Amino acid sequence: MTARDVAARAGVSVTTVSRVLNDKAVDLTPATCERVRVAARELGYQVHPAASALRRGRTGTLGLVVPDIGDQYFHRIARGVEDAIRPQGFGIVFCDTDRDVSLEDEAVDMLLSKGVDGIVLCGGGLDDDRHLRSRRWHNTPVVTIGPHRLDFPGISVDDVGAVAALVRHLHDGGRRRILCVAGQPTWLVTKQRLVGYHTAVEELGLDDDPKLVVHAGFTAEAGEHAVRQARERGIDFDAVVAFDDYAALGALHALQALGIAVPEDVAVAGCDDIDFARFARVPLTSVRFPTYEMGRAAARLLAPPPGEHEEVVAAFGFELHVRESSAPAGRRG
Repeated sequence: MTARDVAARAGVSVTTVSRVLNDKAVDLTPATCERVRVAARELGYQVHPAASALRRGRTGTLGLVVPDIGDQYFHRIARGVEDAIRPQGFGIVFCDTDRDVSLEDEAVDMLLSKGVDGIVLCGGGLDDDRHLRSRRWHNTPVVTIGPHRLDFPGISVDDVGAVAALVRHLHDGGRRRILCVAGQPTWLVTKQRLVGYHTAVEELGLDDDPKLVVHAGFTAEAGEHAVRQARERGIDFDAVVAFDDYAALGALHALQALGIAVPEDVAVAGCDDIDFARFARVPLTSVRFPTYEMGRAAARLLAPPPGEHEEVVAAFGFELHVRESSAPAGRRG
């Protein structure tokens, strides 16, 4: 069944059928429009959404590039993006990069080849975004979430202040040698959060031993390995601050397996406040970022709702959620 068949039944031109079914019939009479719609229903004819979108120069899709969609931090962002764009008829193409430069390049290539109407880059830049700064974007709108070195509108969060707040909290509980389980040194989020760690350590006069900074991944296995490695090397510490809750939970598991009491002997704190944090064997202290709201803000920068002129918040803070894992030295909370 084609538009020509609909036109024949309704007694109009194919152009008129196209204008009516694509909501561009502003100068046609209501009777003509109704005749076309009735004919289309009777013949079971529907406009193909993809073809219609391409004719309008849109695909009705946004690309969302994340380091790990299984990480609840990015799951919340994705939900915020999706909830913001769904009412406007947009869909999402998800790309998971595993924080790998080549995979991120491939993801962007694929999204551009599909002609998405915009791209959200999440999670902070890799290797100072050198691989992305030199590419052509073919006029595709892009919004970043987290620290990036790209000349696009961005949604930022106070990574520096968040980690500094964790260090101050641990210091207030009597901790003096704080093991920092950081991300990889080439990740911009690691660099930002390390600024917060070193700033607070210096400000409070804590031990700034370089051995207290261990670079790891944002997984439970990485956090567990980092703590075991530190113990094997004879590094003394009375607290752990991890740049990711999964790594913090891995550190917590390693300490308990080694017979080290948490928080009596070593306090533990993390970042992102995933749901599992408060349900850990020893509930985990963490900083929470408004990730859902960050996702919504990014989506509204790319695809603002029709007629909306409200200014989008582009800089977000954090909340410190104190739990049993960071109770003052020598006692449980």
